[in-house]
Amino acid sequence: MPELIVLTCASGKQCSQIIPFLYPQSLLFKLRLVVHSPSSLARLQEQYPDAEVLQANLGDPHDCAKITNGASVVYYVSPTFQPLETQFGINVIDAAVKESTKPGSKFVHFIFSSVIHTHIRKMLNHDRKRYIEEYLCESPLSWTVMQPSHFMDNTIGRLLKLKDSPEPEPIFVAPQNPDIAFSFSCVRDFAEASALVIQERSKHFYATYQLVSTWPIKYSDYIKAVGDAIGKSIKIKWAPYEETVDMYAKVIFGDANVDLPLKEGPARMLLYYNGRGLLGNPRTTEWLLNRPSTSPADLARILLGAGEKQA
Repeated sequence: MPELIVLTCASGKQCSQIIPFLYPQSLLFKLRLVVHSPSSLARLQEQYPDAEVLQANLGDPHDCAKITNGASVVYYVSPTFQPLETQFGINVIDAAVKESTKPGSKFVHFIFSSVIHTHIRKMLNHDRKRYIEEYLCESPLSWTVMQPSHFMDNTIGRLLKLKDSPEPEPIFVAPQNPDIAFSFSCVRDFAEASALVIQERSKHFYATYQLVSTWPIKYSDYIKAVGDAIGKSIKIKWAPYEETVDMYAKVIFGDANVDLPLKEGPARMLLYYNGRGLLGNPRTTEWLLNRPSTSPADLARILLGAGEKQA
């Protein structure tokens, strides 16, 4: 009997690359893909017909009980920038604890996709996850915490489009200070490491993994590396702060004019990014994957190669 693996925020960028590692292993795993919207429900039902796709409200304890019912593993991706993000995480952990105490329960592992440096309280998307980590670590569950940084994938699509620009030195409008250094994560690396932790299970109990793919590099150096990969010398224009906050709000919430409790999450994050950045070490990623981590130039070449195969 295949084990039931639950993945939340299943239509997002993380699970979109984790699912392909697990879905073909139908003799070992049955997937329950948890989504928020009807459109995500319909899309994943069509894309993964052998998976169970469940629309749920993480604020409802009854829905959380449905999420964890019969599960062996929960891979919990938190809906970031939501004011109730901490409570959502606590609700799912509580449901998992109750599931683990049922007679004949098969529940063995709770994996939390968190974020690097949750102690940075200035950013709400980090601070809210700090409380979830604490609640999980104090629970009776066997757990693993995965901590990615800023994903290089977030802007690489716009950079790759400059390959076809007629301009010899096309302009890239950077959403944050190009002179600030980051240790970038790559979704490809993070998804592979996540699938490994799901599959290997007990080897990773009670571990907290910082999962970045680069040593600290300036945002401008990240852009230059992608530019070199596509054969372009890219000029950088730093977008105004208020304009970028509105852009983030529109991408995340569908409306640039959302209420302050929603908008202040990305606003505080961008303010931090413009002054400090996020620094980490890629050695844990490389140890888990037993290969070099993916650089911005590597990712650019991978994505360009995938695009050429589809053409």
